Amino acid sequence: MEGSFQAAAANARSMEPIDIARLEEAVIAFYRINAQDQAVTHGWLTEAEASPQAWQFSWQFMQLGKSQEVQFFGAITLHSKLMKHWHEVPPENREELKQKILETIVQFAGGPKIVLNRLCIALGAYIVHMLDEWPRAIEEVIETFQNQRMPNVTPDIQLWIMLEVLQAIPEEAQVIHTSVKRVTLRAELGKRVPLILQTNESYLKQQMNRVWDAETYSNMIRAVKCVGTWIKNIGYSIEGCVTITAVLLEVVNKCYWPCIRAGDGCMSADENELAEACLKTMVTIIIQPDCHNFPKTSFILIKMFLDSLSEITKMEWKRDNDNEDIIVHIYMLFVSAVERHSSLLLSGITSSDPELTVLVNRVVQEILHCTDKPGIYPVEESCSTMALAFWYMLQDEVFAIQNEEQKIKCWEYIKPLYAHLTSILVRKSEQPDERSLDKWNSDDLECFRCYRQDISDTFMYCYDVLHDYILEILAAMLDEALAELQRHPSHWTKLEACIYSFQSVAEHFGGEESRQIPRLMRVLAEIPYEKMNVKLLGTALETVGSYCNWLMENPSFIPPAINLLVRGLNSSMSAQATLGLKELCRDCQLQLKPYAEPLLNACHASLITGRMKNSDSVRLMFSIGKLMSLLPPDQIPKYLDIIVSPCFEELQVICEANTKTPAARIRTIFRLNMISTLFSSLNTDLDEESKEHATVQPVLLVMQRTMPIFRRIAEIWVEEIDVLEAACSAMKHAIMNLRGSFQPMLEDLCLFIVASFQTRCCAPTMEISKTAIVMFYKDESCKPLMQQLLREFIQHSFKVFENVPQQNFSNISDTMETFYGCASQIVKKIPQTLEDKTIAYDRLVYYAQRCMTLPESGAIRTSIQFMTHFIMHSRNHPHVTEVILATGEQTLYTVMTCVGYLTPRSQVDKFADVFLAMNKKYPAEMAVWLKTVMATPNFPTELISDAEKTRYTSLIIKEKVNKRLLQQHLSEMAIKTRGLTEKFQ
Repeated sequence: MEGSFQAAAANARSMEPIDIARLEEAVIAFYRINAQDQAVTHGWLTEAEASPQAWQFSWQFMQLGKSQEVQFFGAITLHSKLMKHWHEVPPENREELKQKILETIVQFAGGPKIVLNRLCIALGAYIVHMLDEWPRAIEEVIETFQNQRMPNVTPDIQLWIMLEVLQAIPEEAQVIHTSVKRVTLRAELGKRVPLILQTNESYLKQQMNRVWDAETYSNMIRAVKCVGTWIKNIGYSIEGCVTITAVLLEVVNKCYWPCIRAGDGCMSADENELAEACLKTMVTIIIQPDCHNFPKTSFILIKMFLDSLSEITKMEWKRDNDNEDIIVHIYMLFVSAVERHSSLLLSGITSSDPELTVLVNRVVQEILHCTDKPGIYPVEESCSTMALAFWYMLQDEVFAIQNEEQKIKCWEYIKPLYAHLTSILVRKSEQPDERSLDKWNSDDLECFRCYRQDISDTFMYCYDVLHDYILEILAAMLDEALAELQRHPSHWTKLEACIYSFQSVAEHFGGEESRQIPRLMRVLAEIPYEKMNVKLLGTALETVGSYCNWLMENPSFIPPAINLLVRGLNSSMSAQATLGLKELCRDCQLQLKPYAEPLLNACHASLITGRMKNSDSVRLMFSIGKLMSLLPPDQIPKYLDIIVSPCFEELQVICEANTKTPAARIRTIFRLNMISTLFSSLNTDLDEESKEHATVQPVLLVMQRTMPIFRRIAEIWVEEIDVLEAACSAMKHAIMNLRGSFQPMLEDLCLFIVASFQTRCCAPTMEISKTAIVMFYKDESCKPLMQQLLREFIQHSFKVFENVPQQNFSNISDTMETFYGCASQIVKKIPQTLEDKTIAYDRLVYYAQRCMTLPESGAIRTSIQFMTHFIMHSRNHPHVTEVILATGEQTLYTVMTCVGYLTPRSQVDKFADVFLAMNKKYPAEMAVWLKTVMATPNFPTELISDAEKTRYTSLIIKEKVNKRLLQQHLSEMAIKTRGLTEKFQ
């Protein structure tokens, strides 16, 4: 069988007549083979679908007696042909095609529905194509199926078919390949929207006094979705949507209340699905793009929503409710309506119209209730998260009001709302306690973590409205939580949530705050953490870290903060402790001088326990470096010896053993990361006084002693890019931290880099070369060394490029990306490097041209950046100008090839930078080059006419400044040259 479908696929590809029997076997096999073979077969079947012969075999495959898989393939083939290849249907055959589709729909009225559905979509595509020739198509479809003119087909199925066809029409109008402009198509279909609404509305009204069975639910859902699909894709003034909205609200209420009043209180799956469809369709109605132009109707619709649905939200305002799904969608409707009509909301605040004011109060209270839904998200409730974006929008809109008087009035209105919201958010950020955690899985916990972060952001918006008053609210809640803890020592979640809330607003408060933050700090120091859940300690540690700016100006609170952080280092919350200590050492370094030595001893004691995770140990080294920098110079070697020496000793042992096991690799990276982090923070030049008493930087001493180990690591782990990255990162941090003080080690660094290049030219060594060149090239004493390093950097990179066939450059695209990224930065920041006449600039340009043609976005981006900076600085150096003049035409040819067809279309606009640079520095030459390039026959593709090429050439040459406009021209040209004009109409 496998041979059969391969043969059929081969036929399809060669466009020879397709063996129908073999193709049928291929379709059947497709559903029975593994995923890998399925992917290959799918490509072959798609080619068969696209062949002209598909018009014939699609009908053959839908004959009675064929397997369901084959019939379905026939139906999707017919739909595909109608959607993409309508031009193959002769006008004289179109009526026959319509009849054939209708007959086949009748044939499959009894099922399978998967085939019938695809046939209905096919008829929808046919109708869209025939709107001009068959202007009453939609009316006739409705009449045919409403009047039950199909013999031997049940009324429910006839209705099902009608609704499937009607729903397909606007969707097909978005995707079919047609010569008619989309805007024209939508305008033509827009004339039919009233009929569609009336048809579905009438049907839904007829059902309101009937008992609904499964078939009725199914068709009502289709009718509601049909309305939503037309409004979403075609649009309709909300003034014409009031009646259908009333019907949809009636349906929602009929889905909900009977089960509440007479049933078990839990909606069925059918009731839920129908109510959800109605609510989603109402969202589509109320958020239409132009609906803000109809504020009176918007007011009417929002009032209808509230009048009809508020009783349901009131009934379901509880945790673990059975009907959470309908509540989620009701609140989604409220939030969507208010976000879309924010101007109506603000006008209601400042308006003298009492009805509008009442409406605004009602809807804001509903959203406040949504935020305050009982239970913990996402296990006990699912609504509150959707309201958080509203609170950002409301304060943002208020502060954007231009009229100062109106702004102040709105601000005064929302202050009590945000004060109430603050207390709600504290409660909603409470973590699940130990007793309820058994209901939570890992996905729930991750979802809650993200939700808490959203709450943290919302606290920031509350601060924007309330300013310092927010601390008073949080302090009052902190007192309540502490009182609760005294009554019930196991109730830690409220206290943890209060502390988290303080942490969320920390960045707004400097050292001048003297009432609530000192109280918070005392509370954090006095909590008996050993009796509490360890999560409370974790949040307290994070909070101390977030208030480091305040601690810097209030140093008397630093000792208890240190005690708390040290306590955290020796707990399961060491990650939070190391983060908090890192922030303290970064922001309050000088204030820590009296505590540096005992704190260093505590850090060392925590390190040697071996209980910390590797990432925490690495992070702790930052604090160790900052603290070591505070010590007297004669004390530093002692701590280097006890803390840093073990890192190098272990690296030395691994190097001497020459074992390249996974365990050795992990330990090497870990130790290098520890050293790298230390190098980033250990710097004894803290102030002018320390600079006057010049001493050798400790990092320099360490580097001088350990450079042989770095060289040995580079030799042993040459194939392991992450090890090389860790080693180069350590040296890069040393350079960036010490800057000019690193100069004595520069020659050793260059020897390390060149030795690494000779073994393997890779991204980490390129990056550290760039860092050294950018930092030291301008220093006359270092310039010769940096010139030589730059030559080595370029020459060894060229060797990599030369050893790979050009058709395989994608295999080294990451190397090319890094090379041109570094070269771009060097030319941009140190244009003096272009003075060196020994560099092969023509090859730099040549490989940049090749790099532009790769499919990888990073390589495209950095090569364009390099060429842009290279061109912009070239006129200052005659020998570089000659290179541009010699290669300019080829550069433009490459660029236009990329724009025309080679580069992914999403990357095309990046090439605007090259044109702008060329047009600025070589305007006359560029005009000649571009006209010559574009005069090439069928270039860049045969899909663009000579007249269009001339037009785009003129537009590109003309545009010397406006990058956005030039990008637009290039994007439009790319659409033309790739034959995508029809798709983007």
